[in-house]
Amino acid sequence: MADTSAQQDFAKLSEDLAVLRADVAKLAETLTALAKSQGEAAADAVASRVRQGREKAEATATGLYDEGLAAYEDAKQRAGALGGDVASAIERNPLGAVAAALGVGFLLGLLSRSR
Repeated sequence: MADTSAQQDFAKLSEDLAVLRADVAKLAETLTALAKSQGEAAADAVASRVRQGREKAEATATGLYDEGLAAYEDAKQRAGALGGDVASAIERNPLGAVAAALGVGFLLGLLSRSR
């Protein structure tokens, strides 16, 4: 009788172990699916942030380019106007322009000589 009871206990234990294995396998599948889902959600969130950052950087770069182009055009106009002013000043007073050029040349010569 003890032998049958032990066999019944062993059979019940084997059944419980099989059920436990099935439950663990289901749990592992559920955790794998959850991890995959969370990973995909995290990847989507990162991709969205990267896309937003790229769009913001492109907008900033475009704005900076436009500002730089405007500053270049402004400097070009001012340089042209200054060149015209210098040319008209030289035409009005050619001797003064030659004297100023000699003075600047003399100063540059002194500065380069001391080095």
